[in-house]
Amino acid sequence: MKDIQDGRAFATKLKRCRWILRHNPYESINLQPESASPFAQDFFDLRSEAIIKLKDKTAIQSAQLRQLLSVSKVSLITSISLAAILAYIQRTVVPSSELLVWCLLMVLASLLRAALVYSPQTLRLDDAAAVQARLQKFRIGVVVAGAVWGSAGLLLFPAHHPQYVMFLIFTLAGMTAGGVISFSADLVSAVAFSVLLSLPVAIRLFVTGDHLSEAMGVAVLLYLGFMIASIRRINQNICENIILRIEAAAREGKVRESEERYRLLLSHLPVGIFHYNTDLVITYCNDRLAELLHNSVEHVIGLDMKLVKDQAILPSLRKALEGERSNFEGHYLATYSDAEGWAYITCTPFHDHNGQIAGGIAIVQDITEHKAAEEKINNLAFYDPLTGLPNRRLLLDRLQHALASSARSGREGALLFIDLDNFKALNDTLGHDMGDLLLRQVAQRLASCVREGDSIARLGGDEFVVMLEDLGGHDLEAAAQTEAVGEKILAMLGLPYQLVAHEYRCTPSIGATLFSGHELAKEELLKRADIAMYQAKQAGRNTVRFFDQQMQDAVTARVALEGELHKALDRQQFRLHYQIQVDASGRPLGAEALIRWMHPERGLVPPDQFIGMAEETDLILPIGQWVMDTACAQLKTWQQHAPTRDLVLAVNVSATQFHQLDFVFQVRATVQRHAIDPKLLKLELTESMLLENIEDTIRTMNALKEIGVQFSLDDFGTGYSSLQYLKRLPLDQIKIDQSFVRDIASDSNDREIVGTIIAMAQNLYLDVIAEGVETEEQRQFLQDNGCTHFQGYLFGKPVPVEQFEAMLQPDRAS
Repeated sequence: MKDIQDGRAFATKLKRCRWILRHNPYESINLQPESASPFAQDFFDLRSEAIIKLKDKTAIQSAQLRQLLSVSKVSLITSISLAAILAYIQRTVVPSSELLVWCLLMVLASLLRAALVYSPQTLRLDDAAAVQARLQKFRIGVVVAGAVWGSAGLLLFPAHHPQYVMFLIFTLAGMTAGGVISFSADLVSAVAFSVLLSLPVAIRLFVTGDHLSEAMGVAVLLYLGFMIASIRRINQNICENIILRIEAAAREGKVRESEERYRLLLSHLPVGIFHYNTDLVITYCNDRLAELLHNSVEHVIGLDMKLVKDQAILPSLRKALEGERSNFEGHYLATYSDAEGWAYITCTPFHDHNGQIAGGIAIVQDITEHKAAEEKINNLAFYDPLTGLPNRRLLLDRLQHALASSARSGREGALLFIDLDNFKALNDTLGHDMGDLLLRQVAQRLASCVREGDSIARLGGDEFVVMLEDLGGHDLEAAAQTEAVGEKILAMLGLPYQLVAHEYRCTPSIGATLFSGHELAKEELLKRADIAMYQAKQAGRNTVRFFDQQMQDAVTARVALEGELHKALDRQQFRLHYQIQVDASGRPLGAEALIRWMHPERGLVPPDQFIGMAEETDLILPIGQWVMDTACAQLKTWQQHAPTRDLVLAVNVSATQFHQLDFVFQVRATVQRHAIDPKLLKLELTESMLLENIEDTIRTMNALKEIGVQFSLDDFGTGYSSLQYLKRLPLDQIKIDQSFVRDIASDSNDREIVGTIIAMAQNLYLDVIAEGVETEEQRQFLQDNGCTHFQGYLFGKPVPVEQFEAMLQPDRAS
């Protein structure tokens, strides 16, 4: 009874240990199987459980091969003996020449089979390739032997001597039965041997033409069918027995694991773990959790979680006691120490041997450093380091929220596009340091001109944008309020600036445009404000100008562009250009497929002039499918040639295209239609589209990952990526946006952003590729910081496929 109780207790703890390994947020732990400590060996054994499953097929084949080899000697001797008996009996009724040929074939077949079966090379039964190769050799010997025995039904068939025919058939039937017994461990060998041995004599019987021979032929076929059915049943039983033996051996090894080794495993994991009972009292914790809490294991065990200072985690703990898995991410403040930070906690129920919930298990991952890195990336990516103002990325995000708010409230807003007059002259005369000082003072003055809820951003250089929200509900009222703010900015920015020892005067030119709801896209609003700013400059500068309705020519042009896009699809005016992607040694890894429009009048139209329109009008769906079809067709062509068969082709996917309900089906159908290796197709997705409906996104990506399609996160750093979401997405690669690479040699902030992105990608075990690499200095900095994949003009511009393939030729011009 005590043994049974001990076994149940250990099985319960082993179940906990396996659960922890499955949910361990770290993808690898630096342990080696040769470690001498019990803990290291224990962890490695449990971690190897998944590897053992992958080797099941090899283990089964190894057992089958051992069984085949064990009976090979007997079966070979029996085959030679029966062949001698058959030849001796048939010598009087079969021409000597045919008998000699058959005997010679039998000798050769026996020698071949003996050579294949008793090969002196050492067989490693744990090596899948070696086992498969040895099995194939065994099958060759069996097939040859079966073919030679089958030839007896033709060469040794005495048509005019029924008794000898019966002896021949009896001998072949016996050999067939013997083959079933000897070779049923391998279905291919057994079936091939039986068919090759029986069919020739059946055919000869049917050819003879008399009723008795035909009946005997039918009997032979029925006997063959019965043998094949028996082979299948015997083979199935053999395989099942082998599997049962393997599983039994594996279970026996697991049961022998000691409780002490289990305890050491939990104690040394790099994540905090604690068990709690149904009263929320901690019954166990490992050393890592005590370390995170700046406390000792003895003090943590027995802690009532209902009494802790920070009780935000309690709902997640209770949810696990209700039988559901739950997660918690948040800031923690320890109750009995000064420990604090950010934690990601996974809680799951724990069942006793009766299946009842006995408590919960929580895994605690310290993400304090990740949170700090995330905040640092956000600050560097969304704020201008010189003035501290939001940059273009953050402005566009806020503008999107402002448009939504305007649509709900019915109140209008406005954009003021501000450009400093003659700013270049200041940089040329007093230097860039004085220019930077002026920009910082301008930012401070702009802040004093607007309300608390309004936004100010620096787009770059001497360009600023002010976004006003919650203005009047009518155009005239909103325009009046906007003009008042513009005049205030003109007056404030027109005051003298003290630039160290220099007094300097600077005036702005301001363009303004109103917005109401989602009537216009945010990019269009910025364009209108920019056009109005140039009107202000043409009007003499130091003034405010609203967007002139005469500038609606741009809108008219957009309408015309939409019509031309429809024609472009129908008339096949789109082309794909390919930009090479290389590794650190310059070896081509693949390319990015970039769409171009060959306009019959305007020539080559770059994508930034029509993709936006395509996305707004849903033309992006047929265009996107055309790109996918063309790219896959190109991959199919490349697979036929050695220099290009391993190239990976990256294809950009729009948000509209990705979030289609049948997107997975479309990609799978396209891959199958062109019969390409899906691992050579890489879909490039942007951050913003991934974070929209995150759960649906993950499901879609996982469905495509199952068929082998790769994923790259394009323009990384330009959106609101959350580390919590990033680690859940099945990504293969992160692409550093070219806006960070462009000034990497001169801008310390860009260098820090890039370094942080590379380090984070390495922590997430993702490949990193940098786009927009144009100089050797940029490439060297990226490589020194761990980025080994590159794309940019330094290696090649986007070119038609003919030029791209010419670049891959080894004798191309350097």
